[in-house]
Amino acid sequence: MIQIVSKGAGWLGFLTAMAGFIAYEINPDWKPYATLAEGVALSLLVFFFIAHFDALKSFSTRRSTKLGLNSILMVLIFISILGILNFISSRHRLRFDFSETASFSLAPQTVQVLKDLNRDVKILAFVSEQGRTRSQIKDLLSSYSYHNPRITTTLIDPDKKPSVAKQYGITQYDTVVLESGKQETQIKTVSEQELTNAIIRISRDELRKILFLEDHGEHSPADEEKTGYSRVKDSLQKQGFEIGSLSLLEEGRVPDRTTVLVIAGPQKGFLPKEKEALANYLSAHGKVLLLLDPDTQAGMDDFLSQWGIKMGKGLIIDTVSRLLGGDFTIPVVTNYPAHEITQGFNLATFFPVSQTVNFDQGRAVEFEYKPLAQTGENSWSKTNPEAGRLNFNPAEDVRGPLTLAVAVTRKPKSGSPEPPAHDTPTDTGSTEAASTASQPTLVVFGDSDFAANGSFNFSGNGDLFLNTVTWLAQEKGLISIRPKEAHFTPLFLSRSQGKVLMYVSLLLLPSAVFITGIVIWKRRRRL
Repeated sequence: MIQIVSKGAGWLGFLTAMAGFIAYEINPDWKPYATLAEGVALSLLVFFFIAHFDALKSFSTRRSTKLGLNSILMVLIFISILGILNFISSRHRLRFDFSETASFSLAPQTVQVLKDLNRDVKILAFVSEQGRTRSQIKDLLSSYSYHNPRITTTLIDPDKKPSVAKQYGITQYDTVVLESGKQETQIKTVSEQELTNAIIRISRDELRKILFLEDHGEHSPADEEKTGYSRVKDSLQKQGFEIGSLSLLEEGRVPDRTTVLVIAGPQKGFLPKEKEALANYLSAHGKVLLLLDPDTQAGMDDFLSQWGIKMGKGLIIDTVSRLLGGDFTIPVVTNYPAHEITQGFNLATFFPVSQTVNFDQGRAVEFEYKPLAQTGENSWSKTNPEAGRLNFNPAEDVRGPLTLAVAVTRKPKSGSPEPPAHDTPTDTGSTEAASTASQPTLVVFGDSDFAANGSFNFSGNGDLFLNTVTWLAQEKGLISIRPKEAHFTPLFLSRSQGKVLMYVSLLLLPSAVFITGIVIWKRRRRL
């Protein structure tokens, strides 16, 4: 009777153990019930072994049993070792990078940022499952979560989950969204530097403020019509900025906490006190983005002349735009001189009804001038445009390339102390970049419609505008990480060395393994 009960207890113990394990795998919240089941199973199995102790003892004395038990014991020990190592590694993760340039390790600046991160960050990477960059982005994100478990990463294929992509406003592959609390930002160039800077931005308690000037017929960030700037507003908010409007007629000054002031296409003139308020803001190391359309009554010539800038007369004509199905008055820009704003930028931009932006080289002692966007050689500035007469006139027109956008930074006076910037770069690798970041800066575009709702998504229009605002806000200078270059170290062999290597790898080593196996097999047959 005891034998029957013990056998039933053995089978019941085995089934109970399996049930407890499966229950915990299905729902970890059932852990107390799974633990109880495992305890009951352990008791039943112990009862089974006690009841069958004599049978197990006699069975274990056989020679075949001993050999079999030894094999089973070795397998169990090996499985136990693997289980223990897996248990330890799941709680104490260790990674080793044996590449020559540490290509799979994060920079010390990034590691320090992740070490100081004290809030949860959710990273969503919208990448195609068939994309070539998927594995690279996955490895990079896993490195971030490895250094700080508060960072969670998820890869989403926008083709398989279009509703999620639409929810986050994703329009292209390899876009990464970062969320922390109520803050959210997006990056479209997935690199260690961009990811780290994005984490720094969303981990701030205070958002950087972008103000849009009003009262002069400017494009409004609240306007959702074709000529409005609502898409600019939405994109900047996703980048982690606070957006607001400013009336100098009411305020009389630019608020101190303003990171960047945007003047988007003014149509009416500025009062002297308004220009004075703008000058005071810039002299206090402010950042201004000014977008001016041709043939307007903004009356900013005297203000711009203080910065060595002079707007060109007439319109820019471009024959390339006609080839692309556009109008002659919509120049196409694919030439971007070297600058942080246009670094790695390779998209075409379109500027409807624009004018040139010129700089007085005699003011180069006071200002650092950098062109940002230039038209091609098949363009010209038409001084006196008339309907149906847009051909180039060498007597009065200026042949391209023509500059459409410039960045002008006031150089620090010799001997004057450097004012602190809004955010000091952690390690820019360039003291010059750090010093100019805190200086008054004015960026001028010869067109404002390129960033309006109707043109914002044309090729690189929106990206160029966002890059400009981000650079003015000094976000690009938060952390600068030098890219890791892979070294190419080829192995050169002589003809004789190549033959030796071939014979050793193809003949000698396989033959040695084969002969060793034959010898061991013969010895075992004699046992």
